[in-house]
Amino acid sequence: MANVAKLLMIQGGKCFYCSKKLALENATIDHVIAKALGGDNTEANTVACCHSINQAFGNATPKEKLTAIINAGGRIDCPPAPVKKPAPVVTASAPAKPPVAKKPAGHPSVAKQPKATNQKPPPEIKPSEFRKPLQDAFAKAAVVNGGDKAMLTAISIEVRKLINGFAVKKYGEKTFANLVKKLGYRIENNWCFPPK
Repeated sequence: MANVAKLLMIQGGKCFYCSKKLALENATIDHVIAKALGGDNTEANTVACCHSINQAFGNATPKEKLTAIINAGGRIDCPPAPVKKPAPVVTASAPAKPPVAKKPAGHPSVAKQPKATNQKPPPEIKPSEFRKPLQDAFAKAAVVNGGDKAMLTAISIEVRKLINGFAVKKYGEKTFANLVKKLGYRIENNWCFPPK
């Protein structure tokens, strides 16, 4: 059975795909042949890598992974992990807040309070702004496959090079795939085919 600490030690403490230093608490095990495709949990079938690239590959086949690596010039640039905000520091000298009396459900001020959400909507890319970079990204990512298809991960890597600040993580994989579909491309099992 694979052990992430041992895999990291064998890999020199670096992500297998991007070669950046990788702390044990940020490492995950990627199966070269995905478990969903019949891969086992042995060291021969596993590597330690960043969470983001492991999620991006999902159940990709070894051929799809190799294609993405080749399209990225030999090393995949893993997206940075989200920055965790430090917990607020509570000092002993801070005065304790008095308990707040709960208002009854029918009270007027209760009905007027909007629900607080910490989620911020993802930034929008208009399809018209996205069309040319997507066409260029598809063309570059599809070269390895004879120009007839490209892995969606490889396309996202190429788009990131063309659009400053672009990251699939900001939009979500499904939103990115839907945006690509909206521009006429066909998506099947992480593969992208050109419009007819």
